[in-house]
Amino acid sequence: MSRALTRTAVVASAFAIAAATGSSAARADTAAIEARLRKLEAEIVKLRKEARDAKVAASTKTTNVANAATVQAIGATDPKLTPPPPPVFVSFKNGLFVETEDKAYSVKFGGRVLVDGGGAIQPETGLNSNVNFRQVWLQVEGRAARYWDYKLAYEFANTSAVGTLGGLRDAYLAFHHPALTVPVVNTPLTVMIGNQWGPNGLETINTFLYTDFMERSLVSDTFGAGRHLGASFSTYGSDWSVKGGVFSTSPQDKALAPAASNPVPDWVNSKAGWVATGGAQYFEVAGRATYAPVKDADKLIHLGLSGRYHQPNSSTGGNDDRNLLLGASTNMESNILRTNLLGTPDLSCGAVVVSAHPAVAGNCVRDAFFYGAEFVGSYGPLSIQAEYMGAHYDRRGSNILLANLAGNYAPGGTSQNFDGYYVYGTWYLTGESRAASYSVTNPNNPATFGQIKILKPLSAGGWGAWELGARFSSVNLNDGPYSGTTFQNLLASAPNAATRAYIANSSVVGGSEQDVTVGVNWYPDDGIRFMANWTHVTSLTAPWNRAYLNGAHPDTFLLRTQVYW
Repeated sequence: MSRALTRTAVVASAFAIAAATGSSAARADTAAIEARLRKLEAEIVKLRKEARDAKVAASTKTTNVANAATVQAIGATDPKLTPPPPPVFVSFKNGLFVETEDKAYSVKFGGRVLVDGGGAIQPETGLNSNVNFRQVWLQVEGRAARYWDYKLAYEFANTSAVGTLGGLRDAYLAFHHPALTVPVVNTPLTVMIGNQWGPNGLETINTFLYTDFMERSLVSDTFGAGRHLGASFSTYGSDWSVKGGVFSTSPQDKALAPAASNPVPDWVNSKAGWVATGGAQYFEVAGRATYAPVKDADKLIHLGLSGRYHQPNSSTGGNDDRNLLLGASTNMESNILRTNLLGTPDLSCGAVVVSAHPAVAGNCVRDAFFYGAEFVGSYGPLSIQAEYMGAHYDRRGSNILLANLAGNYAPGGTSQNFDGYYVYGTWYLTGESRAASYSVTNPNNPATFGQIKILKPLSAGGWGAWELGARFSSVNLNDGPYSGTTFQNLLASAPNAATRAYIANSSVVGGSEQDVTVGVNWYPDDGIRFMANWTHVTSLTAPWNRAYLNGAHPDTFLLRTQVYW
């Protein structure tokens, strides 16, 4: 019987009963029965709809399974028809990151903006005050086909003078595959080709985003390798890392190669005469190894050794300035003010001038060896870090003599040695641990420090992380019997030109400097940092060409706003 007939019959019966009895009580009972029937009808309609939906869903699932099997079968027989790509993971936390479900492909877009401002008291060199961009940086990095990693980063501020390539920073392709597993350590090698950090020192290769002070120390700026084009290999374990490679040109050099028009005189190459040629670009072999005997979330002991062999070939300070004009690009831990107080003459005798001919490659440096040792100890919110770095230059005495005879200032002898060190301590007032940010897995700069884990971010109702730090750094670029005021006084009192020439050429006088820096950092949230640094020069002896710097004690005060994603 249909719902309408049922309802009609029940209502008719109810009216019949009401007519028979004629009582108001009977009419009330009839209304109650009708209301109950309406409720039952609604429940029946709901159950029928649920049953129908379940039947449709089951049918759709069966169809989808069948379709997937069909697509798979077709893909097996026809390679042009393949299943749809897997889903991807997308994140907007500190940049745009996209990754496939199987992690075989990924891409991340990021960047940074660092704005510095400050001033100097007794600005012997550089600027009295300045506000400018320290870095404006965009980058893309990711993974392709599971075994290939890539990165391209360009800096729009603070670039060198070599054109558009001067802003190129990380630009490499890295390959890692199980077939490259090292049998003894059971970890695969990563082979990297492109512009990358040379493995030399800890503070040098640690990105500005996570260094504890606004600028690297004197010793790191003076002896550090920087980024270079080259090929490297690296591998790591849970508490150790190794990286080595061969490198050459850097986009951060003054020039990308020796000038092609530089003439080579007879005394450099007897067969060349005055042939216009630039000669060969420099190259170097570098390596770094680290070990952390203690390594957990709040305790760390890190040890490291590094070294690099540098062969300048026909380079001069005109292109290989970081190595042949040692200290000339070292700023007083205040890059934005360009306060440079050090600098040797061109150790390669690259400023040789014979008659009317322009500067040529004197080839005074046969080779150079740079070396370093590093230590970090961290316990809870306290941390200590120190490095010692040095350089030994092996030079050709005959070429030095010829350069001097040609009228060039080519001081020093066949062996020159320079060194420096720093030590600093930090304390997180809010309890964070620097040890928790330590990582050995990055093939470009393994065994370095990253973003600290902020215990109470500002966005979560806390006050962020607060850090105090103090650093002492020292560099000595003097080698020989005379330096500082003694060197200048002897030159001034020399009785004749021959004596003056002897004194001038007896020593390499690049100057010496000692700095003290104190700083405070605030990390409100990941990707944001505010910094303040005060630096005081406690001791200074002047380089060979700036006698007025002897005994100066300049101060700088700097502020930074840093945003990165």
